[in-house]
Amino acid sequence: KQLQRAATHSAHRASGQGGVMTALRSFGTMPFLLMLLFLCHSAPRTVATPVTDDGSEDILRVETYEWLGGEELQMMTHALPEDVEGGIDNLPSLRRSQSGSAARRAEASDESAALACEDCEAFGHGADACGCGYCGSYGKCSWSCGKDLERAPNANGPKCNPKPVDEPLLQAIWERPAWRDHRLDLKPSEGEHPCFAGFNHMISNTDRCNGWVRQYPDIGSDVVFLNTGVQRYSNFTLKAVVGGHINVWLEENSSPLHEDISIKAANIYTNQYGIDELKPAAGSGSWMEHECKVMGSMPFMYTCSDRINILVQECQVENAWVMQSDYLRNFPGPADANSSANFDIVFYMCQELLDRTPNPYAAANTFAHELAHVIQGGFGYSFNTMTEGGATWLEGPLLHLAPRPMIYAWGFRDWNRINAAHFYANTKEWNSRKFYQIHAMFLTYLAQPELLGDDFTSALQNYQSFERANVPWGRSAYDYFLQMLETGEKPHEFHPVTMETESSQNAFATALLNYRVAIAAQCIVDPALRPTEVKYLMPEQLRDHPFWDCTSYQTFWSALSSSVEGASAEIHYGGAAVFRLVAPENATVSVATDADPRVRTKVLAAGSKSSGHGAEVRELLPGDSTTFEGGAREIFVVQVNVDPEGELIGPSDRPHLWKRSAYRCTGSCSGKAWWAGAGEGEQYPPNQLSALRSPVMQLPTEADKLELSFDAMWDMEGLYVDGSTVGSGCVAKGYDGVQVRVRVVSEVDGETTELVVVSPESGYGDGGSPNTAALHALRSIYGDDSPCSDFEGWTGKSGDFAWTSQLFDFSRFAGKNISFELLFASDSADGGEGFWVDKIRVHAGGSLIFGDGSDADAMTEHVFLMVPKAGDVGKDDGVPVVTVLPEGYEFDRSLAKIDRTLSAPWSAQWRAPTLAVDPEASLGRAYLGWSYAAPINDTKTALLHPGQEACMRLAAPFRGILRTATLFTLVDKMGIGSVSLAIRSVGAPHPLLSGTKMLFSASPGVADPGTHRFDLESRSPVFGEAEPFFLCIGIGEERALPADPEGTLPFLHLPLTNVSSAGQEHLPGATKLIVPPVPKEERAFQTTGFDPWHGHTFVIRAEFVAVPESTGPTSSPAGVKSTG
Repeated sequence: KQLQRAATHSAHRASGQGGVMTALRSFGTMPFLLMLLFLCHSAPRTVATPVTDDGSEDILRVETYEWLGGEELQMMTHALPEDVEGGIDNLPSLRRSQSGSAARRAEASDESAALACEDCEAFGHGADACGCGYCGSYGKCSWSCGKDLERAPNANGPKCNPKPVDEPLLQAIWERPAWRDHRLDLKPSEGEHPCFAGFNHMISNTDRCNGWVRQYPDIGSDVVFLNTGVQRYSNFTLKAVVGGHINVWLEENSSPLHEDISIKAANIYTNQYGIDELKPAAGSGSWMEHECKVMGSMPFMYTCSDRINILVQECQVENAWVMQSDYLRNFPGPADANSSANFDIVFYMCQELLDRTPNPYAAANTFAHELAHVIQGGFGYSFNTMTEGGATWLEGPLLHLAPRPMIYAWGFRDWNRINAAHFYANTKEWNSRKFYQIHAMFLTYLAQPELLGDDFTSALQNYQSFERANVPWGRSAYDYFLQMLETGEKPHEFHPVTMETESSQNAFATALLNYRVAIAAQCIVDPALRPTEVKYLMPEQLRDHPFWDCTSYQTFWSALSSSVEGASAEIHYGGAAVFRLVAPENATVSVATDADPRVRTKVLAAGSKSSGHGAEVRELLPGDSTTFEGGAREIFVVQVNVDPEGELIGPSDRPHLWKRSAYRCTGSCSGKAWWAGAGEGEQYPPNQLSALRSPVMQLPTEADKLELSFDAMWDMEGLYVDGSTVGSGCVAKGYDGVQVRVRVVSEVDGETTELVVVSPESGYGDGGSPNTAALHALRSIYGDDSPCSDFEGWTGKSGDFAWTSQLFDFSRFAGKNISFELLFASDSADGGEGFWVDKIRVHAGGSLIFGDGSDADAMTEHVFLMVPKAGDVGKDDGVPVVTVLPEGYEFDRSLAKIDRTLSAPWSAQWRAPTLAVDPEASLGRAYLGWSYAAPINDTKTALLHPGQEACMRLAAPFRGILRTATLFTLVDKMGIGSVSLAIRSVGAPHPLLSGTKMLFSASPGVADPGTHRFDLESRSPVFGEAEPFFLCIGIGEERALPADPEGTLPFLHLPLTNVSSAGQEHLPGATKLIVPPVPKEERAFQTTGFDPWHGHTFVIRAEFVAVPESTGPTSSPAGVKSTG
């Protein structure tokens, strides 16, 4: 809808920093774009559920779900017979018991079935007519193929091995770039850049571009482009061609700074400097080269150009984006001589972003992120969290740079809330849009060579489709690719994976849980005490740089008690909760018997120095317990909500849209009418496609008048005529709506033989201008080549809740068996109270065929499920659907279940600190400093330059030492090679405390690691109780690179956290900037005074540990009294 209302998604751009505006991708992933495929029936099944009739009382109905070839579900409402023996408990259920499910899976996965399906008849069995792996399968290919949840396969034959699918289908999944090259006959030439490999052959040896190649003017020339930031056509001047493939264009109002930074960024991205810091991997000379080697080439086959165009433009927002609609404007065909300048690979860089961050390295990193979206878009459409996660993975770890830190962009106040958020949440409200980073780190974890590796992780995030019905969502991609983690290799034959909806023991669930364990393992400071299995570790270069603030986990100190009882957290789907037990001895951890089994728990115990035990990871089921023997060990309890139905809408989740209700039944309406809506005064739900259908009836062959009549009233999303089209060029009048359809039914087998959209005698309305009658929401059921009459329907409002009379001529259906239906369709946003219908009648002359008192209750609701069929291959990409959804399920694309949580309480007991053998178990501990916390829309950062130190006042909670300190930074930096940490006196001139030295943490390359962890155990002085000190951070080594802008001071970029005491000199949190004295130089000591950042301080967290009274001297420097 955003694409239709504003071609440039201005609302999306305004939503935040670093976002991508991939118009067609966002549009393509919406549920209403999926096409409906009408296939064969399966046998119905029944389940009893309590439903609300009119909001005033609960009644019991029995709903029969009829699955139409994976696309349509009937929800037929009947009264529950009072004489059902045993009542509701005796009715069949859609949910099988776990034991029954396990038995069925064991039967279905019997590896002893060595019979090839093509040999079924030779061995006396029936043929596998359905091709589903059962000899004798037949008919509608449902229960004879084992697809019926209530019955075992009844195919009159054994399970068999289907004929392997050709190798090219596997290539389409696992080697997508090579598959595209094969389909389009793109043959790389020697010396071609990986981003445009095959371009020369395409132009010279294929007719794809008919010999046409887009030409560009000389440097200094102007071309008119559409500025998609402010929607105006402007002159852009070509300022540079970098690396032979990147055109840098500047809008006429650009400044010298914009020109300098953008050209330098292009030079960095292509490594025109030839420096090792910009070579991400062996054999790759630049970020650009490596990006295309791993992810695939740019979509030049749609632009007939081997250039990338960087447009530096005014946007009135600090952002950057690409638009899939630019280079796919004539999909599946390419551009031609008449194509506009924007019909190309275009990257829009906002002047405002360069003004705010005049750092060419950061701008080049943005190039990498957005051009990753261009590569992705050349392979089709996917879901937003995967495309953003993939691009964010590319911009960091895939280029061997630091990952985008959690504290980047939008602020948040609670790390644990973000940790527990829905895995696909992508709003500021739900998780501060941290899905970018969380998914990027998941892909980073999977990309380890021992797991999926770079190439297969890229295949996962590139699993996309141009076939709208086949666009993947969540586990529809993950479940297939993650099977490799269990088998250790990619499949040799193509077999779709059936999505598990009952057991949480599936590949995706296990990968999510192990990933969270790996994140927790980063909190173990000593590498020797971490797990050794790669599945419990992050990549080696990240293991000493925690992605998460380890001090934010709920922590239990071993010295303060000897047990934890019933600890738990409310966790959203895919989210996690991590709990830290610090140094307990002989700890026993148990999960409550009544814990939800959909929350999986693994316990990570670090190794023990005193006992020599190595690290261990153990999974606990509800009712399980385990003991970690040995000395004091750091323990992390890691829990993840892996509800197997968490990202699906199943039969039990689907409320009735159509219902009998007295709400607004006034005027000509009396009693109750049929109403498609949510609740009184509420908007109907989004992404609905549901019909109110009549039973089948025989119409007379001859009648004076054969008519359908009813009264109707509607309150839906308003008329909106913007010139956009649907179907075969049908001009749209709006979005949501209702239409009437007639199904002609066969007398032989009851199948639908004809489906006709019928119009009332007064028409559906034209939207206020000629030839505008189409509804966007109906795109989900009709194809792009469907006639305009298929998209007609009522929309907007029927006055001020006014009832109208409607009449339809049914004479063309005389003598046929028919069923009529009112089809309701809504898209992903906006709405009204719904649609009402009353007094439904079918007349034949003076005779009433349908419509007496009981007939109204015979109407039934039919829900259309927009689910791709496993094995279907996209016509424009040749990519198959790889995942089978169980019958009755669809993906929760609108995140209707986002607010649902689960929990699994756990407890722990350990040896009392007074009885502990290992002294570590009885030491007092505390966290010092401030974790990151900031409002969502009001984040603050600061630049720290050479010669400056930022100092935070802290105080010892008891006699002890600093053991570790972790500093959090933003990854963009300039001209520095290390970060320093100093422990100083709070009294001027703030010398180092006695016996301490400046500590340094490396910051190699062009980006800072984002976290710096300092091991202080052997370097910290012993502090007395309440003794104050300064913890100061600064720049250690300065290190310039050729791309550094002239005259720019080196800097470290610090995120700032809210702290009320930043300006209160004698309180912990008091913050100041200082310039330390230079040895052997006489100069005045410089300081900003307290609170330089107005109620904010830098983000550093230290762990403080008690020491016995007999240990070491105190911290005061010689000759200086440490006072408050």
